[in-house]
Amino acid sequence: MRIIGGKYKGKRLKSLPKREDTKLLRPTTDRVKESVFSILNNYLEGVKFLDLFAGTGNVGIEALSRGAAKVIFVENDKRFCKLIRENLERLGVEKNRYEIICDDYVNALKRLARRGEKFDFIYADPPYEKGFYTRIVHMVKNLGLLDEDGLLMLEEPKNDPFLPDDEDWIVERRGYGTTLVTFVNFHPDGE
Repeated sequence: MRIIGGKYKGKRLKSLPKREDTKLLRPTTDRVKESVFSILNNYLEGVKFLDLFAGTGNVGIEALSRGAAKVIFVENDKRFCKLIRENLERLGVEKNRYEIICDDYVNALKRLARRGEKFDFIYADPPYEKGFYTRIVHMVKNLGLLDEDGLLMLEEPKNDPFLPDDEDWIVERRGYGTTLVTFVNFHPDGE
């Protein structure tokens, strides 16, 4: 895995040895990452970004490389939390520009809401087979974690996409090979 744009362009990210991470990690491909960040590129300077199910920190570090002011990484696996920290330190990212929460995504989202955190962008890449999508969308909406014009992005399998059931959601989908990225935006009530 490598950073494909911005300040850290071309830098490689450390991961677990192949035999350990193949069952644990399905990293966001360079093709998906390049496509998503080319959409976001003009809007990243100075933003607050949440990387859910962060793995090695691949997506969040890309956001930092392209100008995000702060990225919060949420990852449940302690080995990957350690890798995220190592990757950030190897790149020399200032400590005030990131936070790593090594906890279950439900606990992490609740904690962030209690702190009053709001994000410009939230990227979630949960395990495909576990069906986290509905819960993530409802929690982000109900806990008010997105800024008014914020965007939630869900990486999901193209053959079994998440379907929103709330008319307040604006959803756009973009396919990249076997991957689908769903963009969700919540409008305030009455607008």
